[in-house]
Amino acid sequence: MPAGVYTRAMIERILIVCVGNICRSPMAEIVLRHHLGGGDHVRVESAGLAALVGNPIDPLAQRVLEANGLSGTEHVARQVTAAMIGTADLVLAMQKRHLDAIHAISPQARGKTFLMGRWSGNTEVSDPYGKTQPVFEASYRDIDRMAHDWRMHL
Repeated sequence: MPAGVYTRAMIERILIVCVGNICRSPMAEIVLRHHLGGGDHVRVESAGLAALVGNPIDPLAQRVLEANGLSGTEHVARQVTAAMIGTADLVLAMQKRHLDAIHAISPQARGKTFLMGRWSGNTEVSDPYGKTQPVFEASYRDIDRMAHDWRMHL
């Protein structure tokens, strides 16, 4: 099987990483879980490199999720750890610099760590934090497209 090709049987736990774990990674967690059918066959989680630990999802991110029939009200931000990375079968990051930070925490994760936008030409997801609702909506559209792409490759 070519590198970077997975089957659902191989992937049981996906970790999605951004910086604060209140905007992009929780949106991606919720959207990817939705694309994968929301079942228990794959556990999708998120964490942040400099997480705003204990904080809920950003209100604008929640608003965008709700507009698309989803919810992040249960989300609580958490800090990424080497243990989280180690137990994940697949680690997805929002930006290339996040990949470097993940590899610094857990060098052995290199073979299972990719950009969320891997199947879209290794596209990054820009940080909407502190910006307007249209910016959050654009991030959501990117994440939704990328989650669909991952579903097609899992």
